[in-house]
Amino acid sequence: MNVLFLVGSTIFLGTISGKVFQRFKIPQVVGYIILGLVIGKSFLHVFEGEIVQSLQPLVNFTLGIIGCVIGSELKGSVFKKHGGSIYSILFAEGILSFLAVAIIVTFITQKLYLGLILGAIASATDPASTMNVLWEYKAKGPVTRTLTSIIALDDALALILYGLVSVFSKTMILKQTFSWWEGLGVPILEIFECLLLGAVSALFVVKVCKHIKEDALVTSFILGVICAGVGLSMYLHLDLILSSMAFGATMANLMPKISEKIFGTIKEMSTPLYILFFVAIGAQLDIHVFLNVTLLSIILAYLVARTLGKVYGTMLGGIITKSRKDVTKYTGFGLFTQGGVAMGLALSINHNLSMTGTEGQQAGLLIINVVAATTFVVQLIGPPCVKWAITQAHEDGKNVTEEDLMKTIMVSDVIDAAYPIIRENTPLMTILNIFSDSPYSQYPVINKDGKITGTINIDSIKNSLLLEDSGDLLLGEDIKQSFHYTISDQSTLFEAKTYMDRYHLGFIPVIDSQENVLGCFDRRMYQKYVSTKLLKLQQEADL
Repeated sequence: MNVLFLVGSTIFLGTISGKVFQRFKIPQVVGYIILGLVIGKSFLHVFEGEIVQSLQPLVNFTLGIIGCVIGSELKGSVFKKHGGSIYSILFAEGILSFLAVAIIVTFITQKLYLGLILGAIASATDPASTMNVLWEYKAKGPVTRTLTSIIALDDALALILYGLVSVFSKTMILKQTFSWWEGLGVPILEIFECLLLGAVSALFVVKVCKHIKEDALVTSFILGVICAGVGLSMYLHLDLILSSMAFGATMANLMPKISEKIFGTIKEMSTPLYILFFVAIGAQLDIHVFLNVTLLSIILAYLVARTLGKVYGTMLGGIITKSRKDVTKYTGFGLFTQGGVAMGLALSINHNLSMTGTEGQQAGLLIINVVAATTFVVQLIGPPCVKWAITQAHEDGKNVTEEDLMKTIMVSDVIDAAYPIIRENTPLMTILNIFSDSPYSQYPVINKDGKITGTINIDSIKNSLLLEDSGDLLLGEDIKQSFHYTISDQSTLFEAKTYMDRYHLGFIPVIDSQENVLGCFDRRMYQKYVSTKLLKLQQEADL
């Protein structure tokens, strides 16, 4: 099948699938993964093999974008204010998940090295799925901030644990002496190299961006650097997510305002890539691994132990640092997802153990199957749990722009019902008093049926004053100017603003379903209303 046709069809069907699931109040990412499951190796076998391999560069590029956007949330001010609780929760949930899985898997398999390896992998959290839900529901607040920080740092913790246990496991199978350098030094060195690569790339971008004035060119340039950084990370065998996070974090702290705008634009542009990315993840999951009873027992044990470790580890870390109650209570439920990092570690250990003989080969295959199966489960249940966590913490819908907010507010909520309305038979002197007593400079004129027939503004008054002899006889209908623009009280503020921008209007009369004028509003009204709302949401999110 033609790859471009398949990609286009996948994005189209993925969009529909995501919206269908969203209609049932399920995060869209679940719809993407389910679509991938249907067309992938579990059922239809359309999206697999060479097609998946050919799309791997695009998938890696998407991971790089996700990593950069996550990193852009890691501002120094956040860690200065909340660093203690973030680190406490990170280590508590990571170590407790590691220990819980290690103990229960060791008990079932009677092999300590299997327990340790799966425990280390269990400490990792998939940033892509978690962030997708946070973006979809426009979440902002202490729980969201903690989740974002932890999933950005989880990779580093998982790499350190993995480095220790993978070397230890090989020595157990081969009966060799344990090497601290290979177990601890190599993972720490890799983390340092990732941070260095990301930071140097960001410093280069900051220097260049000072000489580029066009926003579109800056966005294109940064996308190019992200792509090159992902490629260089893979060439140097470094974790591309970590290096991308370092790039985003450095950018956010050196160019806070510009990076926020640019990464916001990149995030919006990359929606088709996100859809394709999660469909590809679903396509690689194999539902048939659940048919093996022995394997199923290990899978269930892993899931239960990891879940308990994440939830109670978060609670323990929050209690130690006396974090907010909602952070302590709900953050753990946003850490269930597991994806690319876990699968990467599983593939890596499979490669390492395959060279240790028959026992190592069997252990490697078991680990891959367990991680693949548990990834399948948590990628389905994880996103709804993230949604539940931010909803319970009342943080959904708080990371909104002015445009987002205006789409939720009706014109009827903002109009000034006391806005003076002039009738056609109103005398000129009365009209002059209205102009004198009211702060507005333009007023609608209505007939006896309450329908708008025109407007009176400053120019209308000036023209009427030129008619000195007949000024006392003038009425509203004599000095009004033609005006045919109105907006329904059931329209949103965004629709009203768009309408006013199109016709260059400073104010607009508001009518009901019978076209009767209810009042008016001008730009100052909605700007003040929206600014106040945004400020309130910002204050609530920053508490």
